[in-house]
Amino acid sequence: MSQVSAYNRISRSISLLIWFLPLSLATAGNCQQARDVEGLVVDANRAPVHNVRIEFRSADVTRLTTTDETGRFKLTQVGVGTLLASYPGFAPVKIEVGPETRSEPLQIYLQPAPLVERLVVASAKADRITALPNSQFSISRQELELSGSLALDDVLREAPGFTLFRRSGSLVANPTSQGVSLRGVGASGASRATVLLDGVPLNTPFGGWVYWNRVSKLSIESAEVVSGAASDLYGSGALGGVVNIVTTPARKPFAAIESSHGNENTSTASLDTGFVVRGWGISVAGQGIRTDGYIPVRQDQRGPVDAPAGTRDISGTLRISKKLGDDGSFFGRGSSFGESRTNGTVLQTNDTRIALYDLGIDWTAAQANYFSFRAYGSDENFNQVFSSVAANRNSESLTNRQRNPSQQLGFAGQWRRTFFGRQAIAAGIEGRDVRGHSAETTFNPAGPIANIDAGGRQRTFGFFGQDTLQFGRGWSLVFGGRLDHWRNTRGFSNRNPLTGGTPSASSFADHSETAFSPRVSLLRTFKQIAISGSVYRAFRAPTLNELYRSFRVGNVVTNANAGLRAERLTGGEAGTSLQTWSQRLIVRSVVFWSEIDDPIANVTLSTTPNLITRQRQNLGRIRARGVEVSADAHLLKGLQISAEYLLTDSSVIDFPTNTALEGLRVPQITKNQLNLQLGYVGRDWTAGFQARLVGKQFEDDQNLLPLARFVTLDAQVSHKLSRHVKVFVAAQNLTGVRYEVGRTTVITTGPPVLARAGIRLDFQ
Repeated sequence: MSQVSAYNRISRSISLLIWFLPLSLATAGNCQQARDVEGLVVDANRAPVHNVRIEFRSADVTRLTTTDETGRFKLTQVGVGTLLASYPGFAPVKIEVGPETRSEPLQIYLQPAPLVERLVVASAKADRITALPNSQFSISRQELELSGSLALDDVLREAPGFTLFRRSGSLVANPTSQGVSLRGVGASGASRATVLLDGVPLNTPFGGWVYWNRVSKLSIESAEVVSGAASDLYGSGALGGVVNIVTTPARKPFAAIESSHGNENTSTASLDTGFVVRGWGISVAGQGIRTDGYIPVRQDQRGPVDAPAGTRDISGTLRISKKLGDDGSFFGRGSSFGESRTNGTVLQTNDTRIALYDLGIDWTAAQANYFSFRAYGSDENFNQVFSSVAANRNSESLTNRQRNPSQQLGFAGQWRRTFFGRQAIAAGIEGRDVRGHSAETTFNPAGPIANIDAGGRQRTFGFFGQDTLQFGRGWSLVFGGRLDHWRNTRGFSNRNPLTGGTPSASSFADHSETAFSPRVSLLRTFKQIAISGSVYRAFRAPTLNELYRSFRVGNVVTNANAGLRAERLTGGEAGTSLQTWSQRLIVRSVVFWSEIDDPIANVTLSTTPNLITRQRQNLGRIRARGVEVSADAHLLKGLQISAEYLLTDSSVIDFPTNTALEGLRVPQITKNQLNLQLGYVGRDWTAGFQARLVGKQFEDDQNLLPLARFVTLDAQVSHKLSRHVKVFVAAQNLTGVRYEVGRTTVITTGPPVLARAGIRLDFQ
């Protein structure tokens, strides 16, 4: 059975669920009578906290208030919903308000919050930007629905500085170009940011890129982007920051189903449902996406070989959880993902299969002790076909067929304890074992030339500690560090000629490195203003893909380099935030600076009219510095507006082996990025509008291939037909601008307008 037919069968099955599943849950969300809710907010020393922001949200209303001088608050006539208490320097507290909530006043205890939480980044954010003066950007489930974008990575571009390796998104981009760059640190396919799913790494173990459609958007409760080096807690990969995706746990029976269809034969079907029985929670999530895509090569340069770039993705997840008394919880999860892509010409295709298993336990005792553990394993097989395209694009010939299997096993554990309400100490360990290789057959016009196999193994172990201390009036000091050791072993490259010649076999010497990643941060909070400063170090070890796998995209060949060393970053930042206008407006600014020694980049070795040859090399030193300014305002009657501007100067400052590159800008990094979001949530209507400006950048390290600036507009409008049923229309790139994505002798462009209409069923 072909994957297309399998996709169609699964898509039809999910569509049938749209009509049958809600019948079994139609009585799950009866209206509850509105009533008053009041409470007291104190710190861990039982001292009242004044001016804490209290926000209540339900499907119909949003209420805002703050605590008085005695730490008390009161909300009148609210029903079933979510109450969020937040204050700079403390971890936000989220409480579900329902019929089971007792009538006596709520007691809310605030605990000191580290600037970044290990394993589970704080996700209970009421605002897109936090009141803390560091670069955290949060996207809630509601804001995911307001976005006109279909794929998760396109939604995350609303966060300042978030980009993939290239400008194109995951609906059409080759998977190997879907690595994350934050704050101008760049990417070379592999991410310079750690992407987590409920505390488990989502980056592929072999290459470090991310398959964004592995996670059903309906199952996401929130997504948070934390910019800035975070190796002191997360180790290798967190050179530029962390992206944490939190899925919806089965707290009570729920079901969400969505289906849509749009131009370019783009169809989606998504499901997320779960229930709880005697402390056991079971949830199932699934998603299917299909798009025929578009021809990426600019129209005046196309030839007969050019074809649409599109994808067919299927994912499914089963999660089982158990409440362990009043203090703990456990979960186990299994997921599967399959993808088949066309990459813009007749011959160039790729497909992927991933199976992931993970389990976790969380334990909290007496609001002072916390323990968390995650273990995971995955098996992946990535296959790709490459070709050589004639200069006139009238013909192409097969050059390479690759198969890249890889496996990983890993674990991470954390312990945290709060002392006297003023000090929080955290410690943890993490280990990972990755194996993978690249088995390929090379071709010339006459047929196969040789079989080549290259790969290796990488083991990593690290442990970290962090101390968060509150002192004086509104001062917080965070200091800590992490020590990591990794070893690359069993590296090899074998070549077996098929047309005559002598086979060759090479083995690479084992290589190991150690990195220490410290951090010191200081935070000062006033009534409505907070300021902070941090200094830190970070690193990223090269992936097996960078060490051993060569590849070709169009007429660009990129060779592997088994001698690569780890990238190491030294940097700092200072920020300030202001809450004003009755706590409805937050304005934040962050100035940052970082230098990366030995960054891994694709360095051009030679250029001809038909072929560009590059190799991964440690470049020397690059510097990324700039300023980020964000504002978020809650206006009246469900209206919210936010804007972010990022100015980044990312350039090569030292490269002894080729001084001509010194002073040039880092490829694929723009100087200017501006985002604007406008959202409205009413009783029956919702609407979202997103605008994004991306400035000029360069395709190559020699700054000879510029990519022009562009502006895109996305939008979404939905209407509630009944309590559980919504219809919506959404569109990406409303203006239809065909912005430049790549310039490798030919110019490739971004997508045209993608308009969709669909239906969403939601039962809580």
